[in-house]
Amino acid sequence: MIVLMIFCASLPSMFAAACATLLALKDRKQWVWFAGLAVLAGFAGLTVLNMLELWRYSVHS
Repeated sequence: MIVLMIFCASLPSMFAAACATLLALKDRKQWVWFAGLAVLAGFAGLTVLNMLELWRYSVHS
Protein backbone atom coordinates (compact mmCIF):
# COMPACT_ATOMS: atom_id res chain seq x y z
CA MET A 1 0.00 0.00 0.00
CA ILE A 2 2.71 2.47 0.98
CA VAL A 3 4.89 1.55 -1.99
CA LEU A 4 1.97 2.04 -4.36
CA MET A 5 1.20 5.47 -2.90
CA ILE A 6 4.82 6.58 -3.25
CA PHE A 7 5.00 5.21 -6.79
CA CYS A 8 1.79 6.98 -7.86
CA ALA A 9 2.91 10.27 -6.33
CA SER A 10 6.31 10.15 -8.06
CA LEU A 11 5.13 8.80 -11.44
CA PRO A 12 4.65 12.24 -13.09
CA SER A 13 8.15 13.24 -12.03
CA MET A 14 9.64 10.05 -13.45
CA PHE A 15 7.74 10.52 -16.72
CA ALA A 16 8.92 14.12 -17.13
CA ALA A 17 12.51 13.13 -16.33
CA ALA A 18 12.37 10.37 -18.95
CA CYS A 19 11.02 12.84 -21.54
CA ALA A 20 13.79 15.31 -20.68
CA THR A 21 16.39 12.58 -21.09
CA LEU A 22 15.07 11.52 -24.49
CA LEU A 23 14.93 15.11 -25.73
CA ALA A 24 18.46 15.79 -24.46
CA LEU A 25 19.72 12.73 -26.32
CA LYS A 26 18.17 14.09 -29.52
CA ASP A 27 19.82 17.52 -28.93
CA ARG A 28 16.55 19.40 -28.71
CA LYS A 29 16.21 22.53 -26.63
CA GLN A 30 12.86 21.53 -25.11
CA TRP A 31 14.56 19.19 -22.64
CA VAL A 32 15.05 22.13 -20.24
CA TRP A 33 11.30 22.56 -19.92
CA PHE A 34 10.78 18.87 -19.18
CA ALA A 35 13.60 18.89 -16.64
CA GLY A 36 11.90 21.82 -14.91
CA LEU A 37 8.59 19.97 -15.01
CA ALA A 38 10.27 16.91 -13.49
CA VAL A 39 11.53 18.97 -10.55
CA LEU A 40 8.15 20.65 -10.14
CA ALA A 41 6.35 17.30 -10.28
CA GLY A 42 8.76 15.90 -7.71
CA PHE A 43 7.91 18.68 -5.27
CA ALA A 44 4.22 18.21 -6.02
CA GLY A 45 4.55 14.49 -5.28
CA LEU A 46 6.23 15.23 -1.96
CA THR A 47 3.47 17.68 -1.14
CA VAL A 48 0.82 15.06 -1.92
CA LEU A 49 2.56 12.51 0.29
CA ASN A 50 2.76 15.10 3.05
CA MET A 51 -0.94 15.90 2.67
CA LEU A 52 -1.76 12.20 2.91
CA GLU A 53 0.42 12.02 6.01
CA LEU A 54 2.15 8.90 4.72
CA TRP A 55 4.43 8.78 7.73
CA ARG A 56 1.43 7.78 9.87
CA TYR A 57 0.79 4.75 7.66
CA SER A 58 4.37 3.58 8.05
CA VAL A 59 4.26 3.90 11.86
CA HIS A 60 1.00 2.00 12.28
CA SER A 61 1.77 -0.78 9.81
